[in-house]
Amino acid sequence: MSNPNWQNKVTLLVNTCDAYEDLWQPFFTLLQRYFVPLQMRIVVNTETKTCTFPGLRIDTVNSTAESYGARMRAALDKIDTEYLLLMLDDFFLREPVRMDRLADIIDWMEADRKIVYFNCDVTEAACDREVNRYPGYRRLPAGNRYTLNLQAAVWRTSKMREYWQHDVSPWDWEERCNVLTAAHPQEKFYCVLREEDRFMDYGYRKGQWMGICHGQWVREDVVPLFAKEGIEVDFSKRGFLDPNHRPASLNRSASREDRYRRVYNCLGWKYMLPYFLFCRRCNLYSALHHCAVDEDYFHYLQRKADLRNKEGKHCLLAPMVR
Repeated sequence: MSNPNWQNKVTLLVNTCDAYEDLWQPFFTLLQRYFVPLQMRIVVNTETKTCTFPGLRIDTVNSTAESYGARMRAALDKIDTEYLLLMLDDFFLREPVRMDRLADIIDWMEADRKIVYFNCDVTEAACDREVNRYPGYRRLPAGNRYTLNLQAAVWRTSKMREYWQHDVSPWDWEERCNVLTAAHPQEKFYCVLREEDRFMDYGYRKGQWMGICHGQWVREDVVPLFAKEGIEVDFSKRGFLDPNHRPASLNRSASREDRYRRVYNCLGWKYMLPYFLFCRRCNLYSALHHCAVDEDYFHYLQRKADLRNKEGKHCLLAPMVR
């Protein structure tokens, strides 16, 4: 039976920035409405501003460090619980959080100290492992692409700190640093099998953009959502994304040498050979699944999702790139 006091072991970490302050009001409105009961401490990670919201216990961690990695470590250093629930500022909840599932996840992680996280993402993987060992989840193979991602997840706090020891951007962390997981094959990362298995619904599905994309509102997502929820937002401050001219999530023109130089700058020489092997495996996967080696990975999944959606089939997703 799940421990009724499981929230005492978890801190909710909300990653944001001063420039996204206009998202805080709709985010916390929906969090308070659909995360019930919300008894865990909330930590907001931003640069200089203080985040408050009526009825919620929020501690703001301010850091003006140059790298996102350093900012993340500053926030993690303020978390003293064994587990954390990771969210971003545009994860606007749509329905009640599955509190029973979160309680189960804490029980599962208490029983197995090698588990690093349970993630809300339906992550592409070269192979399936431990399918439904934990209902609705499967384990990702070591070094799998996008194992490290910023989708909502219950993390073991100590492991989150270990995987943020490098001064990298969120994009480099998701795209370059997954090679770090290959160095620890005994550690366990679990993702959901299907979208309906997630413990929270914040609109991320079927390869479609949600919330904020590259600093602009996604009109098709937020306008009907906020109207339904009675939330007023001045959309003119940041405008709407043009879905026909959305920017690539990666620099498709970057040469192989540029990509390896970027990995060296992020991780140093120690991980150059593992990254080379990681890339070869990704290229093999791309060939087997008929996507170009240099094709933007999200756009490949978007194209595949669009095709499967037309055929009425379930699709797999890559993590959100903002």
